[in-house]
This record gives sequence, C-alpha cells and structure tokens, in this order.
Amino acid sequence: MPAMPSVGQAVKAISVRDGEPYTDHIALAEDSRDTDVMVRFFFDEKQNTLRVSVLSYRRLFVFREATRYKQVVRHCRLLPKKLPYVAQFGIYDRFTLSRSLRKAVRPHRKYIFGRWMEYEGLQQTPSDYKMVNDYIEQSFDIHGKQTSASVTLRDIFLLDSDPKKPDHYIITQGRDLNLKYEITLVRNPCLGMDDQITSARIMATSVRKAYEAFRATCPSGTVSTEDALKNFQSTQETLVALYPAKDADVPCTDLARAIRQYNAYVDSISTLSCKLILPEEAAWNDGMPLDIKILHTQTRQLDKAVSRWLVTRDALEKKDLETECLDIIKDMTAMLRQHRAVTPEEQKAVEAYRQAEQYFHKTCKK
Repeated sequence: MPAMPSVGQAVKAISVRDGEPYTDHIALAEDSRDTDVMVRFFFDEKQNTLRVSVLSYRRLFVFREATRYKQVVRHCRLLPKKLPYVAQFGIYDRFTLSRSLRKAVRPHRKYIFGRWMEYEGLQQTPSDYKMVNDYIEQSFDIHGKQTSASVTLRDIFLLDSDPKKPDHYIITQGRDLNLKYEITLVRNPCLGMDDQITSARIMATSVRKAYEAFRATCPSGTVSTEDALKNFQSTQETLVALYPAKDADVPCTDLARAIRQYNAYVDSISTLSCKLILPEEAAWNDGMPLDIKILHTQTRQLDKAVSRWLVTRDALEKKDLETECLDIIKDMTAMLRQHRAVTPEEQKAVEAYRQAEQYFHKTCKK
C-alpha cells in the first residue's frame, strides 16, 4: 500500500540482553510477502550501545529528517540534493515517486514526509545516510546504566529499479508504521565485577582452609589440657576477628554464591566448641564428628537454590543455580568423607542433606 497518515500508535513491550537480539516482522502491505520488513534490536552491554536494523527483501528508503514534499519533489522526481541532510547517491541515480504514492500524500503543498524513527532515553551516534539501502541501521549510546528506552518506527518506503534503467529508482510502497517499542535492557549484574568475584572466591577458599585447620585442633570436640583449650579459644577469637561476616545481598549471583560460602564457614568458626575433659574422663572415639551447623546451612542453601531453579525462566540464572548446587555438593561430599555421623542428631542431619542432594539430581537432571 502507499504511504498513508497514521491512524494510531501501536506499542510493543520487548526485552533485549547482550548476545540475544530481539527480532520482529512487519508487513508493509497485505497482498505481498516481499513487502515485509524485519526489525532487529541488538544490545551490546560492554559498549553500552543499542543498534536497530531494518531489513527487507527489497531495497529500502527513509527520510532521516522531517521533509516537506514541495521542498524535495519536482513533478514526480525526488531531488536528493534538496533534502535537509546529506545523503549519498550515485551521480546517475534518479528517484521517482510512484503515481499511487503521489496520490496518497496530498495535498502536496502542505504534506510533510515524516522522520523514519523517533527515540527516547538514547543518544544517536553519527552515521552516513544513503538514498538506496539494502538495509537501514542506526546505533545509539545508552545513558548511564539505565534499563529502559523506547524507539518508534515511522515512515518506511520500498525502492524498485526501472528494468530498463537500473540506476533509476521508483519509490513505491510505504507506510507510517507508528510502532513504538518499549525496550527493557536486561543487564548482567556481574558485568565488570570479575575482580570482586575472584576476591570473594579467594576469601571463601581461605576461610575454608582456616576452618579446617582450626577444627583439627579439637577434632573430637574435647581436649585433655587447659593449655590446649586456651589455644583453641585464642585461635577462635583471632579467626573471628580476621574473617568478619559479609553482606551476601548482592545482585550478582556468582558474587553472592561466593559470599554465602564464605559466611557459612565464618559461622562455623564462631560456633565451633571445644571442652576440657581430663584423661580419666575421656572416652576413645574413632573419627571426627560432623559439624552439624554447616551441614544444616548447606542443606537449606541447596533446597533454596533448587526451589529458585523451578520457578525461574531465565536460562542463565538456571545455569548459575546449577553451578551453585554442584559447588555445595562438592564441598559436602568432601566433608562427609572426612567426618562420620555418630549421634542420632548427626545421622539425621546427613539424611536430610542426602535427600536434598537426590532431589537436586532428580529435579535439575544432573
């Protein structure tokens, strides 16, 4: 169909994330598929840019700025040099408006061709404009770390070549799309946080080793001398001061997971106890008892991660949650290999953990 005044704006809510462009298909006319156009939105989070591309089976033409009909059209010819902006074209190129298009844009004296795109929350980057386009593309800089913007597509036209004169083009079908895209920019909360994540993982490893060494000073939960008890208590005070708990309420899942692992061992250090039992009161006990506190904590964390896995539709978040669960299972497998459950309370804690682990494997298909 020829270009016609818009009858009302349509609005589409879309979302784009880095590496996952959004594509939409639009029909310029109802009677032919070769008049369809495809619109694509690309979000580059590292560069903090948004790129909009319009493609078609046929060549495309748009007005980059609002342009009066009488300013650029003489009889039926469009004169590129009269445009209010500079556009590239061949020295022998000629551009003609089709009869149906000229009829659709009356009255010529007052008619204004609309700018092909409007936008909010974005800063247009400079680009070269062409009269004849296999595709049309516009890039934008995004203001700061904002997560929303809008782009409205307006007048888009198709170009046909004169079969007898390939450098003579006819501006044929077109349409004022008046289609507004309300865009949600889905950002990666871990972007630019590699150093913080690495640091948190190093701290988690450090506190785990400190905990294991500290626990080895009183493996059975009892000591037989006052000096050994004082040494245990002094070491505990030093480690509590050296490893304070940290806030794990952060949007980056990798960082939050490392901090939770760190905090679990910090909590275990502060709650680990040791008693003085004289030799005549001591009883031989094979193996090292379990730390029920950390076992309960990791069991709850495993259940929580699986529950979140079930409700989220975000593939990246699912992958992060699976990794978190596997990390917990790895740590707990090593712990259960070194320590044995003796008391009914310890055995119950192990059973609860085993059920959580089995539920993860069954649910997440690992």
